[in-house]
Amino acid sequence: MPATRTEPRQGSSRPALQFRQSSLDVRPATAVVTLLSDDESPPRKKAALERQSARQRSKQKARAPLPPPSEIIEISSDDEAPPPAKRPSSSTTALERRIKELEEENKKWKEAALAAQAAQVHPDSLAKQVTPAPDTRFDKFLSTVEDHVSCEICTMKMWHPYTLPCGHTFCRDCLQDWFSTALAQHMAANPQFNPQGIVPHHWRAALARQDLSIIARRQIEREIAMLMDATPQPSYTCPTCRLEVRNRPAENFVVKHLVRTVAGVQGESCPQEDPHPRPGQRVEGPWDGFFPVFRKD
Repeated sequence: MPATRTEPRQGSSRPALQFRQSSLDVRPATAVVTLLSDDESPPRKKAALERQSARQRSKQKARAPLPPPSEIIEISSDDEAPPPAKRPSSSTTALERRIKELEEENKKWKEAALAAQAAQVHPDSLAKQVTPAPDTRFDKFLSTVEDHVSCEICTMKMWHPYTLPCGHTFCRDCLQDWFSTALAQHMAANPQFNPQGIVPHHWRAALARQDLSIIARRQIEREIAMLMDATPQPSYTCPTCRLEVRNRPAENFVVKHLVRTVAGVQGESCPQEDPHPRPGQRVEGPWDGFFPVFRKD
């Protein structure tokens, strides 16, 4: 309760109370003293104190300087939800994809560089890795084909193969040498033998005519055959089966092309072919010296 000051009333029947001046503390009128009784309710007192402390804290915060950005520490609780992820734009996605491709390419180049360094240190090991394993089946097949296209006399590839009436095939040079040996033996036994002089000149001229009838041609050929049978002839035989050879060997073009194919696979170069004759030029065949040719000189 606030303290009040009472003065004695005049004419009062009650005796006035006398106080000692020293026992009273008289304050000036300007001072206001607020006394709170203990009978007031605690919530009101607590609320007033909280408002006062809040005002003081706000003033202190306003006066206090802000800390530098480097000293700001953000404390977050584990219970707080993570911020929503930003959706990347198309350009950002393309850049990320390109970066990933460059990283993979860089990795491949590094691996290649390491492999090259290892190859310089161990060249034999790299050669073993690079060189493929030989195909034994193909090598065996190629060797078998090469045996079939090789001459039985010289065991070399038949670059110019010729087939006899018996079916055996030999290279041109070997057949010429074989027939030359037989011709030399025959001429040694018969010095007067001339294969080109057996047929008379008029018969050869008749056979060279394009308008000669078939009946006349066959008659002349029979006469020539009878004349040659009456004259001793060289005995030409096959080098393999020894069968008598009466006609010219024929060039085997199938074997000729096969030989060049096998040689190309093996890396061999083919020999040069004989030059083609000019029109009207007379060319001696490889068998003219062994088997007479009936044509006009």
